[in-house]
Amino acid sequence: MLELVKNPNFDFIGFRKIALWASLTVIVLTMLILALRGGPRYGIDFTGGAAITFSFQQEVSAEEVRQALAAAGEKSYEVTHFGDKRHVLVRLKVLDTTRDYLTPIQQQFDQRFQGNTYTVDQNDLVGPKIGTELREKALLALLFSWIGIIIYISIRFEAESFLGVLGTLVFGLIVLSISQAKAVLSSDILTLLLMAGSLAVMAYICVKFNFKYAVGAIAALIHDVFFTLGLLTLMNVEVDLTIIAALLTIVGYSLNDTIVLFDRVREEYPKERKHLPMDTIINNCVNHVLSRTIITAGTTLLAVIVLLFFGGEVIRPFALAMTIGIIVGTYSSIYISAPVLIYWQEKFGKGQELAGKKVQA
Repeated sequence: MLELVKNPNFDFIGFRKIALWASLTVIVLTMLILALRGGPRYGIDFTGGAAITFSFQQEVSAEEVRQALAAAGEKSYEVTHFGDKRHVLVRLKVLDTTRDYLTPIQQQFDQRFQGNTYTVDQNDLVGPKIGTELREKALLALLFSWIGIIIYISIRFEAESFLGVLGTLVFGLIVLSISQAKAVLSSDILTLLLMAGSLAVMAYICVKFNFKYAVGAIAALIHDVFFTLGLLTLMNVEVDLTIIAALLTIVGYSLNDTIVLFDRVREEYPKERKHLPMDTIINNCVNHVLSRTIITAGTTLLAVIVLLFFGGEVIRPFALAMTIGIIVGTYSSIYISAPVLIYWQEKFGKGQELAGKKVQA
């Protein structure tokens, strides 16, 4: 592999306590902000509403479109350009799906933009009930991704805990069955209770069956999701289906980064554990994969930054969430998953456990 840094020897793990406290502080602040604001600002995908795209023959300002919408009697709306200033995306809050919201808008456009003809390219309507169900399913998708990751990492790194893997699989199927109940899908409180209960059971399974690698990976993923969601909330970005897609992509990206590091730990620990303390071994492993980390994160970041600046309004929230997630995911594989693994081994390890069964790549 191409080595960008020859024989690196940076003391990454030496700053783990500072990094852990900084991350904990940010997560607590994020939860406080979310609580004070009554949760994230959901888009029409989750609250119900209409998304209409117009193509004008000539450029039109967003302010003129807003004035037309206000004159049409609309009270809650957003106007953004996409592509260029001839194309306009209008998002409306529509609680009554039987209401004819498009005709009054077109009448105002016909009056205000005489000589500037336009066409309605797309008109999508999401009812409040469908929006609520989509929101609940999106939250459950995040939960199932965490359960799946516990199963995957346990099989990959800790296959000797057969009962633990089997128990996690059965637990995941039970949660999947409960989550399909209509009462759960239509209630934020029941969904959050299901998620909180599931996280508690997953924590118990990890402790009971000593899933040390899974604990490190899950801690990093929860950190990444909360961190990204918190920053998006601070930036007043709407949480819609594209943001959920970005969060699930971040989960996959962060997991891949963590697995590369854990694979190297599994290779080095059996050879070095008699001569070096565990934190030194893991620090060496972080340095060994540093070039790969820089190349992977750098090229991925470059692609999403291009989308962020040149991809247009529709793709911009996804690109913004991915930009934050890639930076946070790279950081968490070094300063969250690895320190949790060190803490677990120092607290509960028996010296040789990390050197157990050899991993098959």
